[in-house]
Formats: sequence, C-alpha cells, structure tokens
Amino acid sequence: MTQVMIQPTTAVNVRRLLQAAVEHELRLLHIGIARTQKQLQRFEQTFQRKTLDFYQEFQAGSLGDDVEYLKWAGEYETLQQLQEDYCELVETRLC
Repeated sequence: MTQVMIQPTTAVNVRRLLQAAVEHELRLLHIGIARTQKQLQRFEQTFQRKTLDFYQEFQAGSLGDDVEYLKWAGEYETLQQLQEDYCELVETRLC
C-alpha cells in the first residue's frame, strides 16, 4: 500500500481537498474502464473471439497489422493501464 504523508503549512483543507481529488480520479478511472470494456466487447462481437485470445496471437505476430487489430490491441492495453492505475490509487492512503 502506498501512503502519502500530508503536512500542510498554510491550508487546513489540503488533506480534504486531496482526498476529494483522489475520489474524483477514481470515478474517472471507473468510467474509463467501463467504456474501454464496452469497446472490447464490440471487437469481440465483430471478430467472434475473446480479447485475451486475440491479444496473445497479436503479440506473437501471427495476425498482421490490420488497423482494426491495432485499435483492438490499443484498447486492451488501455484497459490494463486504467485497471492498474485504479488499483494503485484505491490502495493509496492519505496520512
């Protein structure tokens, strides 16, 4: 768990403001995750395969570089980053 120590020198509200900012960012990340998951579902329906299966083949280089495949891989990588950011931020404790 990451801990952030706050020692305000001028503003009494700094901790509260930072907590609100963290909560806002978590909401934005949640929205981004949901949108990205919907986009991945569209790709899965279009190509009739699961994203993880697709991505493994794409990484192996066996699918080529079709523009739609590049978009699909990008969406999957975006989802991974959003989920990682969300998990790290939700685990962060302001002290």
